[in-house]
This record gives sequence, C-alpha cells and structure tokens, in this order.
Amino acid sequence: MKKAWIALALVLVLALSPFAYAEPSGKLVIWEHTSQFEEAGKAVIAAFQEKYPDVSVDFQVKTSDQYYNLLATAFQAGEAPDLFWTNGTATTNMPAYAQQGLLMDLTDKLDHSIFSDTTMKIATVDGKVYSSPTASVDGRAVFYNKDIFNELGLSIPKTFEEFEAILPIIKDAGYIPVSFGAMDPWECLFFFEPVLAATGLDYLEEYVAGNTVAINDERVVSAMKKMVEWGEAGYYGVGYTGVDGSGAILAFSKGEAAMVIDGTWNIATINANNPDLNYGAFQIPTSDGVVPFVGTSANGFSVNATTANEEAALAFVNFFASLEGQSIWVNTLNVIPCISEIETADPVVNDVSKFDIMTESWYNILVAQAAEGEAPGQVWEEDQAKVFSGGISVEDFLNELQEMEK
Repeated sequence: MKKAWIALALVLVLALSPFAYAEPSGKLVIWEHTSQFEEAGKAVIAAFQEKYPDVSVDFQVKTSDQYYNLLATAFQAGEAPDLFWTNGTATTNMPAYAQQGLLMDLTDKLDHSIFSDTTMKIATVDGKVYSSPTASVDGRAVFYNKDIFNELGLSIPKTFEEFEAILPIIKDAGYIPVSFGAMDPWECLFFFEPVLAATGLDYLEEYVAGNTVAINDERVVSAMKKMVEWGEAGYYGVGYTGVDGSGAILAFSKGEAAMVIDGTWNIATINANNPDLNYGAFQIPTSDGVVPFVGTSANGFSVNATTANEEAALAFVNFFASLEGQSIWVNTLNVIPCISEIETADPVVNDVSKFDIMTESWYNILVAQAAEGEAPGQVWEEDQAKVFSGGISVEDFLNELQEMEK
C-alpha cells in the first residue's frame, strides 16, 4: 500500500509541474541558421528523441546569409517552423517577432533555472521570455604558459594584487609578461574588459542590475589607466603598439610570453600554432578574491506562437534548456560553458570556466546606451589604439565616448 501511495504522489507531482509534458508525439520542424551548430543540434535532438520516441523531428540547417529572409518568407506564408534559432536580444529580430506576436511567451512555460539572470537577458524582451539561451559563451581569459610559471615558481593569482605582482617577476626573468597587440582595437577590448571586471566589478554589476552607468566612470578610467601603466613599465614587450591580435597570440604560442589576455575563441588557434604548448587559463580575480568572467551569452531557440504541436515544442525547448541538453550542446561544440555544473573534455576550456560570477561586456554597455544615431563602436575602433600610442589620453577618449551616450 505504501508503494502505491508513493507512485500516486509521483504521478500527481508530474501532472502538476508546469514544465511536465506527458508523452508528446507528432512532428516538429526545427530551423538552425548555420552548419556550425548542425552537429550539436543533431546530438541534442537524438537525446530528446530517446526521451520522447513518439516525436519525429525535421531538423533543417539554413545558410546564415539568407536565414532571416527565409524565416520572414515562411512566416508570411504561414509555414514557419515550430522552433527556430534567433540571435535573441543581440539583434532586433527576436524583439521584433515578439512585438508582432509571432513568438510564444515562454515566461511560465520554460524551466530556465540553470541559467543566471545575466544569461537570460538575451532571451528576454520587456520582462517576458521568448527563447531559451544556451550555456555557451564567448568569453575572455588569461592564457598562461605553465612551463614558464613552473620555472619561476609562480601560481595562479588569487587576488588582483597577486596578479600585478607577478608581472615584474616575469619581466626580470627575460620573458614578456603579457603578449598584447595594442594596434588592434578589439585586442584592446578583450584585454581591457577582464581588467575592468577585476578592478571595477561593482560598476558592471550596477549595469546588470538595471542601472545606467557612465562610460567615463572613474572606475573605467582607472582600469584603462592601469593597462597604460603596465605598458609603460615594459610588461608588454618592445614595440607592442605595432603588434596586432594575431601577432600577440603567435608570440604566446611560441613561448615568448608568459601570458596573453584574449578571447576564448582563440583556444583553437593557440592549439594549431603549437600543439605541444603546455598552457592553461584563469580569470583575473578582484582584490577580494572574487573571480569574474566577462562573457557574451549565446541564444538558442524560440517557439512559433502558432505551432500545431505545442506540447512537443515545449517539451523540446525545455529539454534544450536543461542541464542534460546543454551539456550535450556544449560538449559537442567544445565551447566555454557559463554553467559551473557543465564540464568539457578540453582542460583549457574547463580552466576558463572556473569563475564565481559571469558579468557583462563593457562594449555591450557602450553600444546599448548609445544615443539614437550615434555609433560609439566606430569611435572605439578608430581611437582606442591611440590611447596606448600616446595619441589621446584615457580621459579624453572616454569623454568622447560618453558624449555619444543617451
């Protein structure tokens, strides 16, 4: 009798759960925008169909250059897929679809509990959830040469002060402490953002909390000045203002530099440059020992508001948003996860993922707060390198950008 009551209770729990979909069946059509995610999509779908064998899935991979045109045509013809990829709020497409009533409101239908509030921003329009994000992110990290660190008796720093203290030690030993391509504005950005996160995390978190922040805030000024100070101290090597991003990565790959601070997408490039390089990765910590991670979230799938198979569509999007679904997605792509419970087979990827808090990209803030008709990103590209070559002061550069904000 006790077992019978337990079984009945379990049935009631499942029935009452807002995310429970009992035995969905029928057909789903799912669109992906690029072959880059084809294998990951197929892997997730295969696992989904093991769980829901009565659902057949027609997975169609489109070309990225024509994707949104094809999707618009499909909507106009009343033939849009049941689920489809969008950029989320990174572009205007998903918000426009939401305003037009083309997307299902998933706010109370999607279990997104594995994702942080920061990650969910890419899936949320006007407080409502219209897609599932993914657990993969494009992030920034410090890549370090383990052999050089071992030779000099160095360990991964636990505070910002410890990080700064190892720079002169490395320089005095005859190595470049940090390989830096200061002639490339994007390299400047991918270096600057981790420094700002380590020295001004509260500034970034103010924005994440919904506040407007000044681009020329004193904490931003201080972080950029710190980078200039390191350059003047010789921590980037000779002639770094004439080096681009590829040169910086190559110098690190060849063992000339102990570290390079760059985008996580460069892991494949470093491996290709030198398959035998013994290296790892870490995040620059704050003075209090908090380990922040600057990452740009990636979006997944939205659900057609008029899908003919709502039960199966919701079952799939919830599976995609689950720890199981995202573990498959991340490991198939071999990308950086924004969820600590997900581990990959790549040891450097796992190193990057050891952080306490994921925070916002400063460049995203710059663009998001721009006044109508202004293009601060273009000014960043044109003038950022001048900060390190001495063509413009940190204050003047940031004041120039602030004038373009709302």
